[in-house]
Amino acid sequence: MPAETTAIQGRMLLVSAPWPLFNRPSLPLGALTAYLKATLPQIQTDACHLFLRVAQALGYDRYQDVSRRVWRAEAVFSALLYPEQAHLAESLYTQTLKRGDAATGDFPKLVEAVKAVVGDWLEEIHWPALDLVGFSISFCQVTASLYLISQIKAICPSLPVVVGGSSFSGQRSADLLTVFPHIDYLVVGEGERPLAGLLRQLTDPRPRSMQALPDGVFSADCKPGQIGRFSQLSQLDRLPAPDYDDYFNMLAGFSPHHRFFPVLPVEASRGCWWHRQDAAGQFSGCAFCNLNLQWQGYRTKRPQQVVREVDHLVQRHQIVSLTFADNAFPMKQAAAIFDGVRGMGRDLSIFTELRANTPPRLLRKMKLAGVDTVQVGIEALSSHLLVKMNKGLRVIDNLSLMKHCEALGIVNASNLMLHFPGSDNQDVEETLHSLAFARWYRPLKTVSFWLGLESPIYRLARRFDIRSVFNHPNLKKLLPEPVAAGIRFMIQGYRGDRTRQLKLWKKVEKEARRWQSDYEAMQRQTGGKPALAFRDGGSFIIIDQHWPSQATVRHRLTGISAEIYRYCQTPRTRNQVAAMFASHSQEQIHVFFKSMVEKRLVFEEGGCYLSLAAPASWLK
Repeated sequence: MPAETTAIQGRMLLVSAPWPLFNRPSLPLGALTAYLKATLPQIQTDACHLFLRVAQALGYDRYQDVSRRVWRAEAVFSALLYPEQAHLAESLYTQTLKRGDAATGDFPKLVEAVKAVVGDWLEEIHWPALDLVGFSISFCQVTASLYLISQIKAICPSLPVVVGGSSFSGQRSADLLTVFPHIDYLVVGEGERPLAGLLRQLTDPRPRSMQALPDGVFSADCKPGQIGRFSQLSQLDRLPAPDYDDYFNMLAGFSPHHRFFPVLPVEASRGCWWHRQDAAGQFSGCAFCNLNLQWQGYRTKRPQQVVREVDHLVQRHQIVSLTFADNAFPMKQAAAIFDGVRGMGRDLSIFTELRANTPPRLLRKMKLAGVDTVQVGIEALSSHLLVKMNKGLRVIDNLSLMKHCEALGIVNASNLMLHFPGSDNQDVEETLHSLAFARWYRPLKTVSFWLGLESPIYRLARRFDIRSVFNHPNLKKLLPEPVAAGIRFMIQGYRGDRTRQLKLWKKVEKEARRWQSDYEAMQRQTGGKPALAFRDGGSFIIIDQHWPSQATVRHRLTGISAEIYRYCQTPRTRNQVAAMFASHSQEQIHVFFKSMVEKRLVFEEGGCYLSLAAPASWLK
């Protein structure tokens, strides 16, 4: 007998507006679509990755140039949403352009091109046939989503609209429903359970007045203070693999020269294990981070579940490039996950984010499984500053991870944060000192501090020399003043020591530019191999130390010196070294380390030592 099919009793459309990265489907849409199809099969759930359609119409390079800056991207749809102040949006857009910037300077033409694309899309959808339309809103998607919602409501005023996502997960999120009444419902926190509950209610024949809103869903008439009522899954074990079919169907409909091989987002966890419940007057997690407002606690998937999802997605879409979207990759499960991924026998290219205390053995497992690019939460090369940031790590830990990435040929696409409020001369001098030892590793990208809504530094501003916090002034160029005043944007403005910080970090900015040029020069010398590496000869080691504008220096270490250098491939304390090599006096060991530090072959911090040369054998 033929399998029974479930009669369709409702229809839901999920939308991801511009401007996310165009070359990967939306993970929120993929996760929600899969969950709703599994939980409510009687509801037809479709996902529209509208940003991909806009990218194809504009041209991928042009789209990417716009999307890489938040204010630039938000300005485009602001001009459509509030045409009476389009000149302000254009001034903000122009403000983001720098000399040599590839982004188009013809703002009106760009706005009209985008308007035409979304206008065609709006006409194609039969809006009255839908029971609910939902928008997942993150960085760069606020004005685009608000514009699209206003247009949908003009076409079909009775169609319920729900929004959610990381941009509206803070304590003031419900204000959005007051200042933008086109939105009927707001999901604060994780979306699966609240959205399923809302769909059940909207398709229920009983009068809605008889039904309370599901937990995690809010409307304009909700009472103040209700916003903290999250409704999230206690475990992630039963989540289905993300459903990206609609993204790939859209891509397949493009002409051949507009098609490409996307990157598949996957997740092994939600939340951050470093971020825990704050104690009175204290905070956990990184001081500047606000990436976990939509989660409560930290949850992980089982390793075998992650491996199954990776295998399913790779086979279904015939794609070998993946990115883990975790805010903090689960270290306890990582070895099992990457052993399982390697066991699939696929030749994958994987990106993930890491903490700097990731053990070298685990990093090697990751490389063997296909990890070729990582972003490490380095942020600073001053331990004094790392304490202020509450990173829980030292410079020596950061350098160790940077070295092992270099040894394994893993691209370390990490950041060096400048202008952190409350930074002082000690932070800058320590950073400059560390840069002299980090020059053989891939340079960190310098980024300027920005204040995140409801991050610890936002909530405890005075502790970080911040006198006041407020909505970023740029918001008034995007939204009319009453609207801008009524919501809280994820990027906040502040008054503090900004001018002092800009002056303080100029030396580091200059040194970082030299770091970049020196590294490129040394990479040309080595053909892309580590510029500071050693080869093991058993009773001796040979260290090749490249320099950008002078001959390569070769060092030979023999006997106990070679053994100590091998032993310090990860940070070791003076006492550990003394205990391991008890046949040698501490004075002899001290003299050895002093010589190595002077030659920049070893980094010393607080009585701990790290050998800086990468082991050439790791490349084999």
